[in-house]
Amino acid sequence: MSFRTRWRLYEHVRNSIWIVPALFSAVAIALGIFVPHADEAHLETIGISYGSSAAQGILGAIAGGMITFTGFVFSILLLAVQFGSSQFSPRMLRRFLRDPTTKVSLGLFMATFLYALLVLRTLGPSGKSDFVPDYSVSLSLILLLLSMMVFLRLISRTTQGLRVASVLRDLGKDGAEMLDQTYPDPESAPDGRASLPEPAPGTEARTVTYEDEAGVLQSIDRHGLVRIASRSGAVVELIPPIGDLVYPGAPLFRVLNEADRIDDRKLRESVAVGDERTMKQDPAFLFRLLADISSKALSPGVNDPTTSIQALDQIELLLRQLGSRRLTPGVGLDADGEVRLVYPAPSWDDFLSIALDETRYFGATSIQVVRRIRALLEGLHDSVPGHRRPAVEAQLARLEASVETNFAGVAELDLAATGDRQGIGSPG
Repeated sequence: MSFRTRWRLYEHVRNSIWIVPALFSAVAIALGIFVPHADEAHLETIGISYGSSAAQGILGAIAGGMITFTGFVFSILLLAVQFGSSQFSPRMLRRFLRDPTTKVSLGLFMATFLYALLVLRTLGPSGKSDFVPDYSVSLSLILLLLSMMVFLRLISRTTQGLRVASVLRDLGKDGAEMLDQTYPDPESAPDGRASLPEPAPGTEARTVTYEDEAGVLQSIDRHGLVRIASRSGAVVELIPPIGDLVYPGAPLFRVLNEADRIDDRKLRESVAVGDERTMKQDPAFLFRLLADISSKALSPGVNDPTTSIQALDQIELLLRQLGSRRLTPGVGLDADGEVRLVYPAPSWDDFLSIALDETRYFGATSIQVVRRIRALLEGLHDSVPGHRRPAVEAQLARLEASVETNFAGVAELDLAATGDRQGIGSPG
């Protein structure tokens, strides 16, 4: 199975809301078929017995009520997801759908309905008139109780998940874990940029184009590409950075110094393309999401600078974490330490620009936002290594120019020239 196929399968399972409910339903069908048979073979009771009419009433009420209840809960979830995606960012919709609580809740509701319906078939004219599956009916009541408990958990999770602070906290937590995995080494030397070696004398670089459906480059098989290049003695360069749009005929790879020609199909199957960026191999997308939430809060229709401040809190934490790590130069080495893969990687300047430029632009007239960005940059300047400070100073210079353009009064200029971690409100 190629990397592209594995990635598509992984993303499909991760993003699909129906797989977990389908598994729960399959288990419920198996229980609904076999538990009544085991119940009939077991003559003892657990101290709870039901009459035939009582069992039919219980199972009928559970089956009819749960299917109605499931539809109601699903409608409420769709409204909540719609509200959350419009309030924060459309790119947050996938995060809401990935929540395991939602999948487990819908799965348990459907399983309870199917199980009760299948047990009900053993009663009445279609079953033995003198047989009441006491264990099976009791299990349906247990499933009903679990469904109610999970429903309360779902309501709590959904309402908490729509709070700005909760969304930003979860995004920041996931982002910190992703940065730990992507940049595990502490910063020890100035950042370097990967460069492609010169072609061997008498040879030319060969370009491999993309030949599949258009989409966003989501991921690449770095280890696989290094192995492919190492076997042929070549160096492979990925041309578009992860997160870029690729389309049929677009340049995808440049191959140098290959002793044995690499199969183009293997190179193309080493990249995964989808309809939206993901954070898996795209750390810049993390700051893109936070910047989206921040800038959306500053739009005239929303006008909520405090939400922007909360987003900047998470941005500062992640930038501080990133500033202390060694950023990858965008190379893949073989077992002998030879460069076999070169790919575009975001620099420290890129991360700063993605995280702050749009918030600074849209919040240029908000003293609260300007003061918070200034406090962020001043704190960042003191915490990062010396070779990364010029990029922070460049951001401070852009902020100064924006302040001078948008604030005319001397008092306003003095206020905007002061950093404040709360925007407005920290004791001076």
